[in-house]
Amino acid sequence: MDRRDLIARCVAAALVLAGGIVHLRLWLDGYRDIPDSVIGPSFMANFIASVVVAIALVLWRHWVVVVAALALVNGTLLGFALSRTDRGIFDFTERGFDPSPEAVLALVFEIGAAIVLLWLLYRVLTDDDRASFVVS
Repeated sequence: MDRRDLIARCVAAALVLAGGIVHLRLWLDGYRDIPDSVIGPSFMANFIASVVVAIALVLWRHWVVVVAALALVNGTLLGFALSRTDRGIFDFTERGFDPSPEAVLALVFEIGAAIVLLWLLYRVLTDDDRASFVVS
């Protein structure tokens, strides 16, 4: 594995994990107590998925992990965007960049992770040595 790929995987893993930690913090700060909602469990699920994906990014050098990480961060960004609409997501709405500073931090981490992950996916798909899409 190229040194740049290893660094990018570690950076992506750190960004994914940081986004998950923001979701854990929000869960601990009261999102778990939202009545009759799947929002609380979704925030905990995001944290757990972030931990699993971050570990996998570092330990398993396979394109599937990069795609899974992209699905996680893009799904999180979609959920963020939907929560700012009039209908919300699962009847849960927020406005602007509230809660602050968590909303901004989550956006920075998730967008940063998506950029690094897209670069990693490009590297995997364009490297002739990785034609099988499996790297040791």
